[in-house]
Amino acid sequence: MTETGTNARTAWRSTTRTGKLILTACALWSAAFIQSDSNGWKIPSGAADEASPIAASAAIVAKGQSLYKSKCQRCHGATGIGNGPDADPDHHPGDLTDSKRASRNPDGVMFYKIWEGRKDPKMPAFKTDLSRDEVWTVIQYVKTLRK
Repeated sequence: MTETGTNARTAWRSTTRTGKLILTACALWSAAFIQSDSNGWKIPSGAADEASPIAASAAIVAKGQSLYKSKCQRCHGATGIGNGPDADPDHHPGDLTDSKRASRNPDGVMFYKIWEGRKDPKMPAFKTDLSRDEVWTVIQYVKTLRK
């Protein structure tokens, strides 16, 4: 083999190793940042500790209710129990009135469920339809539905 061929092979191996290291690092970072639970949600680690930056007030709750009616009610229903006309009969949307679910769905977790959505069972991602502040506003309204 020529010296040029040996140098090219050495360079290729070095590049391949570097690429593998970069891919491994990206995978580890991604796994640390995004937690995917058994229900298909992609929730960043630490999301459970995120509090809403939008303070609840009568005006915010009213705006949240309006956004809920236009974006969420068709699946979650008018009262939030998951009986909207577009709800999947095989996989009912979550009951937003169940206060027992609140501990599993603090503000930050609810934010990412709305923002990112999931494929199966279907929950649309609203990151292209709503601003971050609008999602937090919907959450302030949804919290009023809990019994």
